[in-house]
Amino acid sequence: MAGKVKRKGPGGWRGLVRRLRSRYRLVLINDTTFEERFTLRLNRLGVLVLAVVSLVIYGSAIVALIVLTPLKRYIPGYSDQETRLNAYRSTFMADSLTDALDEQGRYIENLRAVLTGELPADSTSLQRPAQVKPSAADLSPGTYDSLLRAKLDQEDRYALTERRESSERRELATVLFVPPVQGVLTAGFDAQARHYGVDIVTKADEAIKSCLAGTVTLASWTTDAGYVIQLQHTNGLVSVYKHNRVLLKKAGDRVKAGEAIAIVGDTGKETTGPHLHFELWHNGAPVDPTAYMVFQ
Repeated sequence: MAGKVKRKGPGGWRGLVRRLRSRYRLVLINDTTFEERFTLRLNRLGVLVLAVVSLVIYGSAIVALIVLTPLKRYIPGYSDQETRLNAYRSTFMADSLTDALDEQGRYIENLRAVLTGELPADSTSLQRPAQVKPSAADLSPGTYDSLLRAKLDQEDRYALTERRESSERRELATVLFVPPVQGVLTAGFDAQARHYGVDIVTKADEAIKSCLAGTVTLASWTTDAGYVIQLQHTNGLVSVYKHNRVLLKKAGDRVKAGEAIAIVGDTGKETTGPHLHFELWHNGAPVDPTAYMVFQ
């Protein structure tokens, strides 16, 4: 007697996919007239995909709403840039207040000690005056001082006038010079190298000012120094300004101290960039300008 054979239903992934693809019809019917109002064909897979897409869109909208709007400030534990900045400022202010309180506390303690007389005695008040008074022998010049005095007396014995350098410095020390320009000193005064002035590097097209009131005695062009302007001042002083781009004065013009006389340039062969070569002469001898004015 043959037994009954049981049919196995679809199982595994194929059965699941087949069930997901099974089509269904969603129908909306008027309960009174039984008229179909809306019909929609769908399957389980489509409903699942639609649900997942809707969930993703909804989640993205919620995240964007929180991130891009001020609502994120209401989330516990969230701190924005402004909050962190305020926290830093509060910490810095608290630290400053602590230092101020400590300083005030030390001041009050010192003031209390002064008022109550608890301060230790100053070291200067503990010093005793010297008991031994200096004698005449202690005030007499020593050996090295006597030798120096004798050497100076020997040098000045036959001198008809005082030394020129010291006399020059004393005479020019009372003159109030105006620096022609402000800049960086790149080359100083060196009489042995026949560099009788200083080189000051400054901005191009900077105005050059007269160091003293005087008269323009030279305003011309030379191959080596380019445009040159020379001024005669009182007290036997002469100032020279070289490598100018433009001369603002001509020979015979009278100028005041600090008045613009030329523009910084780079003219002439003996130059490598915009700068001013400034010379100062006193009674026919070159003088170091840095001894009487500051260019920086």
